[in-house]
Parts: sequence; C-alpha cells; structure tokens
Amino acid sequence: MLDTLANVKSLLMVTVTTDDALLTKLMDGADAYVGLFTGRAFEGGTFTETHSAGHDVVFLQNFPLTALTSVKVDPLRAFGAETVRDPTTYIVLGHRGLIRSLVGPFLPRRGTDWPGAVQVVYATATGAVPPPVKEAFGQLVGHWYRQAKTFADQGHQMLLERTSGADTKTWSWSLARGLLVPPVVHQLLAPYRIPTV
Repeated sequence: MLDTLANVKSLLMVTVTTDDALLTKLMDGADAYVGLFTGRAFEGGTFTETHSAGHDVVFLQNFPLTALTSVKVDPLRAFGAETVRDPTTYIVLGHRGLIRSLVGPFLPRRGTDWPGAVQVVYATATGAVPPPVKEAFGQLVGHWYRQAKTFADQGHQMLLERTSGADTKTWSWSLARGLLVPPVVHQLLAPYRIPTV
C-alpha cells in the first residue's frame, strides 16, 4: 500500500472509525490505479522484468535501483547462466532505472526488436514512496470517498437537487461527464510514469 490508513484519514480530516472499511477498499483501488497509470510499483522490492533486445536502452519500471542482480540476453528467452551479459558492456543509471548498452542494441535488429529477450533482475528500496505519489494517492482516495458519501446522502439516486419539507439540498456537480479523476492526481503522477521507446 502506498500510504497508511492513518495518514489518509489525517489528510481527509476523518477522525471517526466508522468509515475505515470503506476507506481501506478505496485505498486498494487507488493503489491499483496509481500502479496502472505510472507502470511502477512504488512499495519497492525485488523485480524480474523482460524487455525488447532490439534497442540499446532498457527502461526499468521501478527506480531508483538499490541493486542490480543480473542482465541476461537470450533470443530464445530461456535465460540460462550462459546468457548473463558482461557488465562492462553496459552502464546503469540506477536513479532513473535506465540500462544502456555500450555496444549497440542488445541483439542486432533483423526484422524484429526481439521482444522479451532481455531479462533484468534488480531491487529497489522498500518504504520509499515519493511524497507527490503519496499526495496523489490520498487525493484520489479523498475524491472517491467524497463521491461515496455524496451518493449515500442522495440515496444513490444521482440527484442534482432534493427538497424535503422546507429544506432544499443541491449538488453543484453533475454525473453527465462521468466520474472524472481530478487533474491534480495526474499532474502529481506524470513525472513518475515510466518512459517508452
């Protein structure tokens, strides 16, 4: 999980425990959304990834690296011990998750870019979620939480206005455009998306 329930509740200024189960479910969804949007796993750990070998650059999904275990290049994708690439033939920019071959493409391009023929095993730090990612996570949970509470208040009828006796309650927003993710969430996450080649 990208952040704790206590931190999310603090951000949303929620002091009661009655909505903890709802918030936890929303946090699960927000965690998955951030991962899909950025292509990264910010919680850290050990990863094994495969990439195309027809380029001289590999962009790892997660960074900064704390350790690089191996780079293997195998057109057959078996990745035995004999396929380990000599570390002197590439450089690693661990802070950006980039591996660049110093001898041209990892495999020569001959009508294919050799999908999945480079295997990289590496690790990133655990518990090192960047503050903007935590903020985006909290903002998304808050957005969904407010919608859930509003829907409950509307009796799940998607109303713009309700009159009960002398009391009229209005909601200034409409569902006509769908339940859009707030732009600030994408703005905070954009610098953390993995690049593509």
